[in-house]
Amino acid sequence: MLNKMKSAFGGNRLFTKILLGVFAVFLFTGVSFAGSLSLKVQQPKSPTNLNDFNITFVSLDYQNKPITVKCFKKSPSDAGFSQFGSDINLSNGGNTDSCHVTSSVVNGNGTWQFKVEASTDAETLSQTVNVDYNNSTPGTPSYNGKDKISDCVYRIKFKTADDSGKTVKVEVYRSQSTSFTADSGSKVGQVNLGSDQDGQYDDTVINCSSTYFYAVRAFDSIGNGSGVVGDTSTVTVVTNPSPSPSRGAIQVAQGQGQVLGEETTSIEVTPTTVGKTTGQTQGETGGASSEPTKDVLGTQSVLDNNKLLLFGFGAGVIIILCILVFYFYRRLKQQ
Repeated sequence: MLNKMKSAFGGNRLFTKILLGVFAVFLFTGVSFAGSLSLKVQQPKSPTNLNDFNITFVSLDYQNKPITVKCFKKSPSDAGFSQFGSDINLSNGGNTDSCHVTSSVVNGNGTWQFKVEASTDAETLSQTVNVDYNNSTPGTPSYNGKDKISDCVYRIKFKTADDSGKTVKVEVYRSQSTSFTADSGSKVGQVNLGSDQDGQYDDTVINCSSTYFYAVRAFDSIGNGSGVVGDTSTVTVVTNPSPSPSRGAIQVAQGQGQVLGEETTSIEVTPTTVGKTTGQTQGETGGASSEPTKDVLGTQSVLDNNKLLLFGFGAGVIIILCILVFYFYRRLKQQ
């Protein structure tokens, strides 16, 4: 049966080309082709406040030729593309890999263009993706204190900064200590709120006889965080915590639009000025976000892409072979 199918298409090579072409239609929407060479580049997350991420690609050559891939960048102010990183030499026939973007590559806000170029000794392909990078933080909100409106309910009051629309929400954190870490462990809620607006959050506590302390922080639409302000009398800004930091100080949470530095600073403030003073000091440590892992922007790891690619090819082979076998079975039966 298979030999008759090959004969109908005029030989092994043409038959193979047709099969691979049909696979590509089903499996690789957005893939570029040139002769036997193909290239698919995955779009990283955009917009983003991360400048350390991978641009994953898959390049294949069904004639089993070696493939060389080059990575290019173009900043918002550049006139043309320039290469970054070394050439990537794929195994014969191709594979999946990635262009690693770092802070030395993306060093300013705006829309960055990235071009991935794959070539063999006979053909060259390229694809371009755009990434909107922005690590500018929203303004630090002002903290307007808390009211105990019942035995078990605190009302937290604040006002967002007049930051030209950057603020989209305010997160509220709580502790029974005057110093604590403002992170997911102490977060009790959030309020979706724009710039220059008064806001409040009613928090119901479990232990009604205890005293609780609160802090708030503003965020923009891509996760950049402002300074942290609250009603504690002593605020310690921890800028480089260990992997498992203690819960002893209000710190800038990783991955929320702040650079983690190396120093620890204690600031004594009075309850009447804690909002503004703490916010200004915290805001001065702001910067670009750091990333816990190398895989940002929603991209998968190279291993995951390999697994996905192999699974897709396997499923595609089964589907196409079934279709072709059924088609030629019908033709032979008619003859």
